[in-house]
Amino acid sequence: MENKVVEEKEVDMIPLMTPYKMGNFELSHRVVLAPLTRQRSYGNVPQPHAILYYSQRTTKGGLLIGEATVISETGIGYKDVPGIWTKEQVEAWKPIVNAVHAKGGIFFCQIWHVGRVSNKDFQPNGQDPISCTDKQLTPQILSNGIDVAHFTPPRRLTTDEIPQIVNEFCLAARNAIEAGFDGVEIHGAHGYLIDQFMKDQINDRNDKYGGSLENRCRFALEIVEAVVNEIGSDRVGIRISPFANYNESGDTNPNALGLYMVESLNKYDIAYCHVVEPRMKTAWEKFECGESLVPLRKAYKSTFIVAGGYDREDGNRVVVEDGADLVAYGRLFISNPDLPKRFELNAPLNKYNRETFYTVVFAPLTRQRSYGNIPQPHAILYYSQNTTKGGFLIGEATVISKSGIGYKEVPGIWTKEQVEACKPIVNAVHAKGGIFFSQIWHAGRVSNKDFLPNGQDPISCTNKQLIAPIRSNGLDVEQYTPPRQLTIDEIPQIVNDFRVATRNATEAGFDGVEIHGAHGYLIDQFMKGQVNDQSDKYGGSLENRCRFALEIVEVVVNEIGSDRVGIRISPFANYNESGDTNPSALGLYMVESLNKYDIAYCHVVEPRMKIAWEKSECGESLVPLRKAYKGTFIVAGGYNREDGNRVVVEDRADLVAYRRLFISNPDLPKRFELNAPLNKYNRETFYTSNPIVGYTDYPMLETMT
Repeated sequence: MENKVVEEKEVDMIPLMTPYKMGNFELSHRVVLAPLTRQRSYGNVPQPHAILYYSQRTTKGGLLIGEATVISETGIGYKDVPGIWTKEQVEAWKPIVNAVHAKGGIFFCQIWHVGRVSNKDFQPNGQDPISCTDKQLTPQILSNGIDVAHFTPPRRLTTDEIPQIVNEFCLAARNAIEAGFDGVEIHGAHGYLIDQFMKDQINDRNDKYGGSLENRCRFALEIVEAVVNEIGSDRVGIRISPFANYNESGDTNPNALGLYMVESLNKYDIAYCHVVEPRMKTAWEKFECGESLVPLRKAYKSTFIVAGGYDREDGNRVVVEDGADLVAYGRLFISNPDLPKRFELNAPLNKYNRETFYTVVFAPLTRQRSYGNIPQPHAILYYSQNTTKGGFLIGEATVISKSGIGYKEVPGIWTKEQVEACKPIVNAVHAKGGIFFSQIWHAGRVSNKDFLPNGQDPISCTNKQLIAPIRSNGLDVEQYTPPRQLTIDEIPQIVNDFRVATRNATEAGFDGVEIHGAHGYLIDQFMKGQVNDQSDKYGGSLENRCRFALEIVEVVVNEIGSDRVGIRISPFANYNESGDTNPSALGLYMVESLNKYDIAYCHVVEPRMKIAWEKSECGESLVPLRKAYKGTFIVAGGYNREDGNRVVVEDRADLVAYRRLFISNPDLPKRFELNAPLNKYNRETFYTSNPIVGYTDYPMLETMT
């Protein structure tokens, strides 16, 4: 097979960005999307959200290797991984592959069987996992640092059963081609089934598939041969990790194993061999070692892809020194979908976060315990109680300026004192491994002059006064001062106040900010047709009414980066007399407009929550907004455990935010996990100034046992 450098004015080009010919494939650069399990294929069927995921990471002439895809029911070892053994799965892959091809990408499917890295809960009819051995894996702590994976003792395959597994790889390859993939990568790495056969610390067979190096590699090479015969050698790659000890898969002589495999692969003339660096002996961690892939590179006669802990500098070096033809990136590609362009420009990279967000999100809820608008030490315990390792918390609404106050004792973030007061609270969340966003807020007309500097009137997009409502305690009545309508010249100052608040939140240590564009407060007042009566470019049409919100998004993104920004909207709600005559159109316009900013998430309140605290029956749905929005979609509003699970399973949301249930159950994720009883909340204590009662005194499971 011909594999050569394409000469196109490469003298001044960045090595990783030089073109390369891999057999029949003309690659425009050498940065490869590595396969990485994402566990978002519900019921083992690829989902529509993968269209955006892979499309985002596609460049014209770029090579993508899809996430590990199971070849059969017996090959499953993790929940919600994609498969390719059924017609439904093949059809589900087609629009994903088409999206990659539409952008000019080259897409290989990684075909996979986990072997003993499983338990009977994943297996058909509760049977035991299969392997080359009956040795059981030790339980492992998962990447979230909390949960433990338990593995069922495997059943050793008989010699007569092995051809069936080989045939399943062959059928999976055929299905991948039917789905439109350009080729397949055989997953022979990381302690899964093929690697289990190859490694002498696992394989204890005494037939032709065990014992000698040649025998241990026989299974892998039979699969290669069958797949090559099925779809052609130029459409086949393989990934191996001879030096790795993932899933207790070490070998006493990894150099000999690696050399034997690459030399044996030469005769099949496949598209490439993809090898994991010796320094990546275990998942996620690099180790100093004296071993090298250079002997394997020299022995292999075709395209050689390396992976394992590479950054831009390392990748350029390995190409220049001819240590590899292509370099595969996993983690960096996840957090930087445009990684080739960032490498080309030497642009900063987004940091990846292994401890991906829990599905359960701590939603923002005003608590009114920040005396003098300064966050207090008692908030350290409050937020710490609600933190789980890898969990996502959105802090209570935090005022951006003096003119934004609408309630007593709410926290602010416009002064140095407030920023310093936030720091120990944020540190406490980070100490427990939480991810913490600050919700930045301006109340607009939901205020009165007693809260505002020099007794001035509240500001808004209107001068219409709010009706005095009864407070949540059922007794007191809120009093609102008629607002002053902002002039067009004043609006940029408010936009800038949001920018400054964002900078302050970052200085305080928050991981990002959520712009509060919901519930009838200032931003929502501008968006809603029943409130906004401006006659300038900020009023009238839908586009004009949303201009203020989108200007704020833009300046905040420019201040701290899109990956640290979220927004909350409530197009269907009528909180604080903030209704709209066409909320569906408003919601769709906003999410479609937000797509171009590529922010961290959009957080939307359910249509059933038209007014605070009460669910209403309605025929409206967030599904059109979910489909239109191209990023992480968070829903909130009246969810319980059952509803939350359902909305995730049905792909109507990525994350679910809880407020009231989280207040009375600081350990809500754990209770949901165990399906444990929930404490009842007491609304009358939500907004008191007491630093303990109704704030940090709800019992946790560990204190109830």
